[in-house]
Amino acid sequence: MNQVISEAFYSFVTLLAMVNPVEAAAAFATLTSGRSPANQARIALRAAVVGLGILLAFGYVGEALLKAIGVSLASFKVAGGLLLLKVGFDMVFAQRTSSDAAESEKSLPSPTSDPSVFPLAIPIISGPGALTASVALVNRAHENQVLTDLAFVLIAAIVFAITYLAMRGSQRLTRVLGKTGVDATGRLVGIIVAAIAVQLIVDGVSPIARGLFH
Repeated sequence: MNQVISEAFYSFVTLLAMVNPVEAAAAFATLTSGRSPANQARIALRAAVVGLGILLAFGYVGEALLKAIGVSLASFKVAGGLLLLKVGFDMVFAQRTSSDAAESEKSLPSPTSDPSVFPLAIPIISGPGALTASVALVNRAHENQVLTDLAFVLIAAIVFAITYLAMRGSQRLTRVLGKTGVDATGRLVGIIVAAIAVQLIVDGVSPIARGLFH
């Protein structure tokens, strides 16, 4: 049971860092400015539900897809870890944030389009980092796989509920934090993402190294 709790906490921290509700809220505020509160509520709910569905589907189908194309999970962890490391570096050094992407998207000529699926659900909320992490988390070795799977689904739902609430309170949140606060939060989360990425690379390299030297 202690292992399940420990794994659940690790999954929660990882998904929370990957989804990054604060960045999602900043992007949401930019993409939905000028819309009615009712319309904003619908967009936030749709984005959270679709993002959760995409993340869970990729998490549980991802390994089968990898096997179909002849890619081992260890190789995927190394590649995914390298990708997450880049994401972490970009967040720490503020190369291009979700709110920047939202600003670019809003400047395109179709202001009345629904941004809930694109770009909110994917790639801002369930981006490459979150999808990569979901596959790695789902396919970790566990003694009680059923209980662990249920815990992962529940944790993912909690993370996306937090993201939904952050988007609903996005105007207030971004006003309280300000651009400096949002940037600082993004950089802090970036350090966590980079640490998770390094661990993912180690988890992937270890079985590959054992196979080469045995």
